[in-house]
Amino acid sequence: MVTVGGASESRPWLMILFSIIMTLLAATGMGNLEVKTSAFDLWVPTNMDAYQNFQYVTENFLSTNRGTVLLYEPRDGGNALREEYLAEALQIHKNLTTDTFSPSGLGYNDICDRVSPELPCDVSNILMIFGYDTSTMRTMADAGVIYSTLNDLETVQNLPMSIYLGGIERDADTDLIVGAKILRLVYAMSASNTTHPERPEILKEVNELEDTFQDKFYWDFNADSSRLAKIRMITTKSVDDEIGRLIKVDSVLFVASIFAIVFILCCTFIKSPNGAVRSRFVAGLSAFVIIMFSIMFAFGMMGSIGVPMNSICIMICFVVAGVGVDDMIVIENFYSKALEDGLPKGKRMSEALKHGGLSVFLTSASSVLAFASGTGLYIPGIVQFCTCGSLCFFWIFFLSITFFPAVLVLDQQRVEANMAQCLCCCCLSGSATAPAEAPAKTDESTKKELKSTRAGETLTPLLTSSLGRMIIPLLCVAFAGANGYFLTLNGTGLSVTDVVPDDSYVVELVETTDEFWTGRLTRGLQMVFKGDHYADEAEVTKMMEYFTWVEDQWYIVGVTGASSGHWYGAYVAWLEANGLNRYTDFHDHLADFLSEPATKGWRSQVTCTTSYETCTEIKCAQFPIIQSSAIDTAELYVIEVEMNDKVEAMGFDAFNFLDEFGYADADSTIELSTLQNLSFALAVVLILMVLLMDSGAAVCIFFCVLFIDIDLLGMLYLWGVTLSSVSFTGLVMSIGLSVDYNVHIAHAFLHGEGETLQERTKYTLDLMGGSVLKGGLTTFIGTVVLSMASSTAFRIFFKICFGTVVFGIIHGVFLMPILLGYLITMKPSIMKGSTVAVEP
Repeated sequence: MVTVGGASESRPWLMILFSIIMTLLAATGMGNLEVKTSAFDLWVPTNMDAYQNFQYVTENFLSTNRGTVLLYEPRDGGNALREEYLAEALQIHKNLTTDTFSPSGLGYNDICDRVSPELPCDVSNILMIFGYDTSTMRTMADAGVIYSTLNDLETVQNLPMSIYLGGIERDADTDLIVGAKILRLVYAMSASNTTHPERPEILKEVNELEDTFQDKFYWDFNADSSRLAKIRMITTKSVDDEIGRLIKVDSVLFVASIFAIVFILCCTFIKSPNGAVRSRFVAGLSAFVIIMFSIMFAFGMMGSIGVPMNSICIMICFVVAGVGVDDMIVIENFYSKALEDGLPKGKRMSEALKHGGLSVFLTSASSVLAFASGTGLYIPGIVQFCTCGSLCFFWIFFLSITFFPAVLVLDQQRVEANMAQCLCCCCLSGSATAPAEAPAKTDESTKKELKSTRAGETLTPLLTSSLGRMIIPLLCVAFAGANGYFLTLNGTGLSVTDVVPDDSYVVELVETTDEFWTGRLTRGLQMVFKGDHYADEAEVTKMMEYFTWVEDQWYIVGVTGASSGHWYGAYVAWLEANGLNRYTDFHDHLADFLSEPATKGWRSQVTCTTSYETCTEIKCAQFPIIQSSAIDTAELYVIEVEMNDKVEAMGFDAFNFLDEFGYADADSTIELSTLQNLSFALAVVLILMVLLMDSGAAVCIFFCVLFIDIDLLGMLYLWGVTLSSVSFTGLVMSIGLSVDYNVHIAHAFLHGEGETLQERTKYTLDLMGGSVLKGGLTTFIGTVVLSMASSTAFRIFFKICFGTVVFGIIHGVFLMPILLGYLITMKPSIMKGSTVAVEP
């Protein structure tokens, strides 16, 4: 630190140039930076079963789970099964499936999910009972058989109508369907060309068509007042786009937050009298450069090492601004004191970094390692955020001891040249007469007395009195205990509505689903069996036993195969119709069954070890069934575990697949991940402090940071914030912020002056109390701006940052001096330390 400080003072322009070159070299990697917005790719743990199962299904089966969902609701709130509404819904269906209006000239039929070009697209909605034909619909309406047909499907074929209809109205006596408030139309699409043997990717075309769907059948349709109904549409791409839109919507807030933080920093650098000369307002603006450089470095390095970024990474800008400004305040304070002590040129910055640099290093190292602890998780979104954070904090530290000291030195040269500071060629107001510079002192041990501050005068009597030393620790412990209880009550999970802007149509669609499906969602689940056991009667019997067990569960609706059946049942019927045995002839005729026009569609449920034309052995197969449960990942996780444990216990190499199982897996591990990573981060803080400062003080810092984390977790429950990937990243971030408040106080206390507890406490508060409060104020100002964020996810960050500032200041300014007071009582030798430069 001393050497770097000397270099900054002797060659400031060279140090600035060196910092810029190093930053720009690292930033060249930004050209390779990939941005991820897919929720599944970001927040599903890659080491969990659901993610591995998703990869297996994607790689081995022709059908995909990509698609468009359209909700059709009459504007007057009437019965959606009335003839005029069904006719309009049929017209929408026709337009959606037959028009070729995408930029690439493709239509839905070109990229719909199907296994062969001569087979129909995989479309799932209630309009199928009319054969998607308007005349047939009108004939059935005139004959009054629409409702009887729907009820037959539900009661005879065990097909739950809640798949297609929302807000179902039933007869009180017969429980038969007599109406519905909304229609649900699903259009499956494939990111791969399933008509091609090698399944080439056509994701670009799919995305283009999904964009067009959104324009044609959401914005344009709803803007037409002549329409009988309003629709809500969601596509796979639209969800990803809305997640990505967070950056655009809230970018202004983040810029405003950074401006506010830097402005407060600049204001703290204003000094009087002779402010135009002595103040460092303009030097404070270098914080913008440091913040931008650290972000450029982080994104550039992420691009170079192949780590993508996501929308949550934008939060790093705010965090870096808050913490980076704190470091600058500390260094400027020690540099200003070195000047007042009359140290000669060449030794001022060395002395400043000798004392302030250690505090900055401890807080920066704690932040870097705290973020680095999150990179060991298997949730890609968290890994990306934590990688970005650790790189940013590393570079903030580098720039804080290179670029900023050089700026201070140049600014001091302006002061000594008696030049008023200028901003945009306009001299700031104030006298252009600099005060006489104190003569240089040859005895560097001679220090000016520390000026008394309001914080020292006000708080010292409270923190050194017998009552204060007893009550404040007890209150902090009691508060942490209460919050420790609250954190045990906290739930887990994050809705898709939390990670999109509040005005997103995704929010409206989810709310509509909750309203008309009463909080329960009906979906298709796939039971996937690996291997070929279908010629073994005992194994088939056991498989059928599993199907029976599944069908008896409360969360399953209907029977295996749903309304259309499953491939195995169809193949057995085909064998028997051709006079063949279902076991001995099973393998010999697979290719014929999967190639005939009438049965070719079952390829979507079967994958062979060879091509379908030469198939003699099954590699894997899936069996669909309808699952219905609350929109609750905790409930889904229980279902996932129960079904998978059962099929594995029966000796099959099999699993049950549902997209939502991935999010259930993420939420099931978030509590343990939070506990493990916060524990690791706290252990890192303790070890780091023990190595670089007194072990007793290190323990005090550890407990203060521990209490802050416990208080934050309890506050989340009281504030209605569940544990999730978003709150986890905020908690990791809080480690870096909370360490600052405590380390600076502890460092000043250990190396300060005063032979009595009162003197040492007052010295500490006079020295660093102002810096800690200034740092807390800058972070708080930026935090308040985030309270106006457009999404729940960013407002969660506001709540965590707000709590970190409040609890950090309480523990750093109030509890830490008391704990250190007890420490010197038990270890008096700590009072005999060296003294440090003091803050003016």
